[in-house]
Amino acid sequence: MITHGGSLEPDWDRRYREAAFEGPKEAHELVRTYAPLMPRNRPVIDVASGTGRDVLFLARQGLSAAGLERSREAIRLARGAADREGLDVWLVLGDALSLPFRKGKAGAVLVFYFLERVIMSRLVDLLAPGGLMLYETFLRKQNELDRKRDPAYLLEDGELPGYFRDLETLTHEEGVFDIGGRKRAIARYAGRKK
Repeated sequence: MITHGGSLEPDWDRRYREAAFEGPKEAHELVRTYAPLMPRNRPVIDVASGTGRDVLFLARQGLSAAGLERSREAIRLARGAADREGLDVWLVLGDALSLPFRKGKAGAVLVFYFLERVIMSRLVDLLAPGGLMLYETFLRKQNELDRKRDPAYLLEDGELPGYFRDLETLTHEEGVFDIGGRKRAIARYAGRKK
């Protein structure tokens, strides 16, 4: 286990090695929907990119994509998938709390199933004018549907759009959805920097 932010987190390298995640899957629905609106002359940054499902999808669409991930094993899996397809992606080993990217340069910032409230305004700062923010993660009520998760990493109902008040909202929805045959209590958001 790794201590992070005062709580115990799973050993992500071990989880990826033990196939808790089966490798790249289809890109998230928000990414598939909004990829055509992403500026072509700006990089896309996927925070907590895992095995690269969204980064790989965007590279296939001809976009410049970078994934930030703290697990060496997840990066190894993403790199292998990119190499097999001959895709040019930038994979960065690092912690999202440091966000090693320049402000105002991203055409889009993606965050899926990861929440660190202390970096929310910094995520918006990464966007260039016209850039898109795509965010999706669990609501607290997910704990009523399956295993218990640390509530510090779960959203309250209505919380997510409050972090993006300066963006033009393109979509925001919350509720319990069937995703891959499982019930998921999630919040989704897409917005554009003015």
